[in-house]
Amino acid sequence: MNETHSTLWNSFDQVREHLFDQFNNPPFDPASGLAPDELERELAAYLEANPATPRVLQKAHIFRLVVTCAQITVDPQDWFADKLNHAGLIKKIDDRWLAEAQAGPLKEESSWFHQAWQNGSGRGLLDTGHISPGWENMFAGGLNGLITQARAALSALGSQATGEQRAFYEAVEICYTATITLAARFAAHARKLAQNIPRHRQRLLAVAAACEQVPGGPPRTLFEALQFAWLMHQLIEMEGEMVRSMGHFDRVYFPYYAADLAARRLTRAQAKELIQFFWYKFYAHTQGRSNGKNFAFGGQSADGSEVTNDLTYLAMEAYEVLNTPDPKLSVRFLPTTEKRLYRRVAELIRKGCNSFVLMNDIPAVEAQVKLGIPIEDARTYLPIGCYEPAVDGKETDCTMNIVINLAKAVELALNDGLDPLSGAQFGVRTGDRRAFLDFETFFAAFTTQLDFLLARFVNYNCAHERQWPQIHPSPLITGTISDCLARARDIGQGGARYNTVGCVGVALANASDSLLAIKRAVYEEQKFSLSEVLDALHHNFQGEERMRLYLLNRVPKWGNNDPASDALTRRVADHFCAQVHTFQNARGGRVRASLFSLDYQWRLGEHTGATPDGRHARTSLAPGVGSATGLDRSGVTALMQSVTGLDFNQTPNGAVLDITLHPSAVKGEDGLAAFVALIRTFFAQGGYALQFNIFDAETLRDAQRHPEKYALLQIRVTGWSVYFNQLSPAEQEMFIARSTHGF
Repeated sequence: MNETHSTLWNSFDQVREHLFDQFNNPPFDPASGLAPDELERELAAYLEANPATPRVLQKAHIFRLVVTCAQITVDPQDWFADKLNHAGLIKKIDDRWLAEAQAGPLKEESSWFHQAWQNGSGRGLLDTGHISPGWENMFAGGLNGLITQARAALSALGSQATGEQRAFYEAVEICYTATITLAARFAAHARKLAQNIPRHRQRLLAVAAACEQVPGGPPRTLFEALQFAWLMHQLIEMEGEMVRSMGHFDRVYFPYYAADLAARRLTRAQAKELIQFFWYKFYAHTQGRSNGKNFAFGGQSADGSEVTNDLTYLAMEAYEVLNTPDPKLSVRFLPTTEKRLYRRVAELIRKGCNSFVLMNDIPAVEAQVKLGIPIEDARTYLPIGCYEPAVDGKETDCTMNIVINLAKAVELALNDGLDPLSGAQFGVRTGDRRAFLDFETFFAAFTTQLDFLLARFVNYNCAHERQWPQIHPSPLITGTISDCLARARDIGQGGARYNTVGCVGVALANASDSLLAIKRAVYEEQKFSLSEVLDALHHNFQGEERMRLYLLNRVPKWGNNDPASDALTRRVADHFCAQVHTFQNARGGRVRASLFSLDYQWRLGEHTGATPDGRHARTSLAPGVGSATGLDRSGVTALMQSVTGLDFNQTPNGAVLDITLHPSAVKGEDGLAAFVALIRTFFAQGGYALQFNIFDAETLRDAQRHPEKYALLQIRVTGWSVYFNQLSPAEQEMFIARSTHGF
């Protein structure tokens, strides 16, 4: 690995374009295995011949057939072996099993979830895709080590082992043995190519040697650890889970990096290039059409010691060179975090490399502890997906099972449980407009509607979870979770130490602004009657523009450090979080609250009628935990004062504030210092997480007119970033509106 030949090192820029297209029609070797149509027939024949086999074993054998029989190839210009011609066949079978459940035992629940999505109340689903494997568990002894653990656990059970337990351990061993076989196939193929392509011989032999070590054995070098991680990522996603965290990068990989430097196996520059090759694969795999792969940095270890090290900064150097929206970097901060890290992250965001979420370890850890997780485990959290914490290697954290539109509860309360756009009686009957003699009566109707939605979503989610072992057994990833392996229980059976479900509250600002509008304009000022407001909403404010402007501009709005607005918003958030935390899921764990919106602000907004805050029907809801777009008129300091008044110890599933800044606000050394001070102040006041856009309307308008000039202009959409040119015209206009209001 210390070879400096030009074909081995300093080659990323030369092959970058090739690497971007590497997943488009890879040249699979026809002689290396079965083509997809042949493989599909093999899978169908196996399932037809083994209908009574436990579902977990069916899944394991399907996996085995794919990874041992499908065609492969190795790219001689890449550092990592991964190309398997599986054609998504395993997912097709999972989809079939899900469809069978939805047509059978889950028919009622699936139908209700569909209605909820269609009328904008929220979304419910069996979320098997917000999870992280136990990276350190895998690395400690390789897959052979996990096989040894599985055999030992089964042996300890002896004659007391049930058929289900035996099937579980057999499935785990089948998957890991097959994965090791696949790595051996890649190694043999790479060695064969090395004979035929002398120009890439050294790299191919290095790839072959890595695949002969991992994933069967533990990685010994940074290169082997990265190969291990990438291959398992690909196979776990092929199994059917979306890997939403690639681990605590600078903590987990630093020992390999440091050992390589000490032994002179790598230089710092070579390590950086390996990371570039590694990370670029994630972007090339989706070509920016996904939500980005999460890598965590900074923060602390289980003992409370800080993690930041040279690998932290080296990785950011690699990220800066790549300048891609994927991967995305979650940076964890403590009060004692060195200022250098704040400055480095701020510099990158200011430059336009904005695929960052900045997380405050104090509330993130304390929120976990409050729900009973020991602090040593809470400190090792990984941001799953976007900003949802999960304990590394010990938690099955399904963070997006439930999404609730808080503004819809206001709409249902105003209409006696009727959804005005669809005409469906979707909520409970809480009385018509004449029943609300005062604001407290109306607020009680709002919480009743919200509680009804929560209970129905949770109950129906539990029904889906009870079918998880039949819909989607997951032996490959399950064996990496230490408690699952010890308990002989799949992740879908509650085998992990912590089994949680996320419940996301969307449109906090719209809900609280609407409630305050009714409180002020109807009950306190008596400017309008509730009937007049409701009639205006039903007509989307047609003919009532004066009323809409009054509600929009004369009633205080969330995000402006207004005491009345802040108090009511806190009341809404407190009620939502407290109610969420009364529920348990079907795997024996907690349901956990969060306050963010992702792109649901648009999707749910399209099915939400006009609201008393002055918002028109079918328009976007508010982003994140902040104000509605353009309504934080008192500046970023006031916005942060409002937001940090919330109790983020009650949001263990995450919360985030989106901030848009004008480039002039962060220009030069003074601007950078002000930017860092802004971040540190937010965290000192107890804020949970931040993400930024820094642009101006003129730039975005020019990008619309001349997209070829702005191919690398990144936009932080929500928990992920995209290139501006990839947004739809409507989405582009929304960000232009934000930038017009930028501070």
